[in-house]
Amino acid sequence: MTEKLKYNIENIYKVFAKYGATDMTGSPLYEDLQKWNKEVFSKPLRELDVDDLSRFTGSAMTTWGSANDYKHFLPRILELTAELRTPYEIWIAFDKLTLAEWQNWTEEEQNIIHEFMIALWESIVNDNSEKAEWEFRDYFSAIAHFYPNFTDLLNIWTESESKAGIKHLVEFLVNEQTAIFDRKKISGFLDQKANAEEFIDWILSDKMLNKIQQKYFEFETESFAEKISWAEQIITTERKSKVHNNG
Repeated sequence: MTEKLKYNIENIYKVFAKYGATDMTGSPLYEDLQKWNKEVFSKPLRELDVDDLSRFTGSAMTTWGSANDYKHFLPRILELTAELRTPYEIWIAFDKLTLAEWQNWTEEEQNIIHEFMIALWESIVNDNSEKAEWEFRDYFSAIAHFYPNFTDLLNIWTESESKAGIKHLVEFLVNEQTAIFDRKKISGFLDQKANAEEFIDWILSDKMLNKIQQKYFEFETESFAEKISWAEQIITTERKSKVHNNG
């Protein structure tokens, strides 16, 4: 996790500190609701772990608790998300923002969530851990859907010179080739087509092709060098196909 992301999380705790939750109501079908409330309030907010918050994150506002209750737990949910340990699933955690009508929250609250998403993206793009490699597709898909400016995400990826940045790119491109170019979608918890065309134009650009070619020589002794070569072949083939189709 980057220092920028850590700083953002601390600000989220401060901004949302005014929201409390003590005895959340829920669906009468939940026989164990009293027990669940007791468990989720048994620890200080910052000590709640994934297991403590997964049930609440999945049920928040639909069958358990209100929007204000969710805002109380949101700083810890986002902190765990930044640690690549999102309670339940990152798409669900972000979708709860929509359910809580976050577009009507205060400007300060909206801005700090936007700042979190972009800082989270910058962090995972440059995270070379095995955990980041496993989580990358789902995080990319979710952030791309819920963050309002997809171009910002691509610009950060373009500017990244880290090993992780190119590694994530070629892994994603090789693994998602059919979805991207044939089905015109970005795969994830829910497949989406809204940003696919922009992503295709970006990855097929001269700038990105040149970058991938340069990165092959920079990392040609690394285990993922073959994937860089595959990615270059995919881009070259798709560029030729696009020219042919447009001709």
